[in-house]
Amino acid sequence: MTTTLFLVLSAIAPALILLVLVAYSRRDFNTFVMPRPPWLVLWALLAGVGSAYLALAVESALAVTPWSVASLGGLAAFTLFAVGLAEEGAKFIALRALLWRLKLFTEPYDGILLAATVGLGFGATENISYVLAASADQGPSGFEVALVRAFTAVPLHGMLGVVLGYYIGQARVKELADGRVRWGLLLSGLGWAVVGHGFYDFLAFQNNPLAELLLWICLAVLASVSWRLIRQAKRYSITWGGTGPEEPTLFIPPVAPPRDPRVAGILGLIPGVGQFYNGEWQKGLSLMGVAAVNLTSLLAVWLLINYPLESIFQLLDWGLTLGEKPIEFINQLANTPILWVLSGLLVSFCLFGAFDAYRTAYSRRFEYLLAPPFRVKFVQSVSLAYSGHLLLVLLFALVPLFLSGGSSGGGGQPLEFDLVQTPTTLNGHKEQPEGKTEGKQKSNRREQIAQNVPKTPDNKQGKTPVPQPKKSVKAQQAKGLPRSYSDYLSWKIRQFHDLYFSQVAPDEYTVVRYVIAQDGHVREAEVLQENSTTPPAVAELAAETIRDMDPLEPLPQGIREVEVLELFWNGTVIGKPGSLEERLSMLPDGRWVQETSPP
Repeated sequence: MTTTLFLVLSAIAPALILLVLVAYSRRDFNTFVMPRPPWLVLWALLAGVGSAYLALAVESALAVTPWSVASLGGLAAFTLFAVGLAEEGAKFIALRALLWRLKLFTEPYDGILLAATVGLGFGATENISYVLAASADQGPSGFEVALVRAFTAVPLHGMLGVVLGYYIGQARVKELADGRVRWGLLLSGLGWAVVGHGFYDFLAFQNNPLAELLLWICLAVLASVSWRLIRQAKRYSITWGGTGPEEPTLFIPPVAPPRDPRVAGILGLIPGVGQFYNGEWQKGLSLMGVAAVNLTSLLAVWLLINYPLESIFQLLDWGLTLGEKPIEFINQLANTPILWVLSGLLVSFCLFGAFDAYRTAYSRRFEYLLAPPFRVKFVQSVSLAYSGHLLLVLLFALVPLFLSGGSSGGGGQPLEFDLVQTPTTLNGHKEQPEGKTEGKQKSNRREQIAQNVPKTPDNKQGKTPVPQPKKSVKAQQAKGLPRSYSDYLSWKIRQFHDLYFSQVAPDEYTVVRYVIAQDGHVREAEVLQENSTTPPAVAELAAETIRDMDPLEPLPQGIREVEVLELFWNGTVIGKPGSLEERLSMLPDGRWVQETSPP
């Protein structure tokens, strides 16, 4: 009971600390006051708790049919719609239904207070469930989960509440002034919150260094934006120490410095640089950001097409995948005009930037010379439209391939076995790909798996090698199973084995027996405990890894069913001489395959 209470307190503590920072306002150096009554904050907090249960019901309904989240496209759709829209939509509904008509909701910062409090109530409720679930499992302890989420998920919900509340506060003030509901502001706040939540979860659900770095950058950017929005809202809120709505002042344009149109046009070939030369920094950053996205997309697609194996292995090292048939996906990608489309878009955008920089310098119609309400946002609008079109290109050209894994005919097609000249065996139990080149092309030399260990001792260290037993013919040839299918098994296992290897000691190992049917379904996965050194609970995680692979690609033609002995180990020779685990550890991937007759 004491432990559970401690975990619950550790789960809600970050939300309470952030709630104090949001609800209190500083009057002077030593004085902090709470402008709104505690019951208002408590009511918003309870609304956040209720929104968490509403989001849970929506997410459960959306997850009745399993989502395809084994690829980037499926993950993006899942995090945006099944998570981001469900959770932020639930908060939005709670705000509109329970808090919108409160008499004390009269100033811009009140929107931030209420929405951020709803977000923190949601985050605290979600945090309690995660922490208690972690304490019941054999993974990280509940306190560790609470500590990590105190700096990530809980602040995220609060900061997304600030973004949503900034727009809601403006909409409420305008409605009080003229009685019209500003749905544009309301939906803008909801849209930005959904996008921010979806992007965060898209990074958090990945297991690679790049995603982790981008996740922390995302949190830092959100923190900076939230701080700016809080300061701006308080500036226009009298109750919170502000001066009220800003009075319009006379705008005096700065003096326009002369600029050479030819120099501006030449520099403008690099999107944004010509605009920087003209002094239009906002426009320049807009153009440069869009060009960077375009160039990154072009470079990523070019690397995939020209260096397919290197790209696949690098993505696997980052915990990413291109579907179950990555080579077929890349082949289909190479047959599309995606490179020409992205290249054409980039060249067109560079020419547009050069033309805009030249025209602006020639006409001396710089945007920063106009008053803010009358500034022309033509280039920014073009940049936004360009970004939208680029996003559509990526969604319609790439995401369908990500979702299907490059398969053009559905799930019943046989696996291709000799797609490259010199394929590389991927060891599914290590972080780096390794192995010998082999394949069905005549220029490739097939690996000779079975060979006797040389009997000549290594006298440099004075050691005499221990004679090793010769492997059986069945172990050498894997009973007719093509080696490429074995590589495919290694690749699939690697996608699911992280939980097992996070619990096992370096010198421990597990042997799992399982059966693959002709249609690719996995059954009878069981641990051979007498040939394993891991504790039963940890060893069961290895068997669960095998079960998570179901279903696999169908077996090659002519093979009806195979029985597999799979060794999860550190890659060295293990076990007593002549033991099953020793013989498995001497095979290329620690895998023995025997064709069987189905019952």
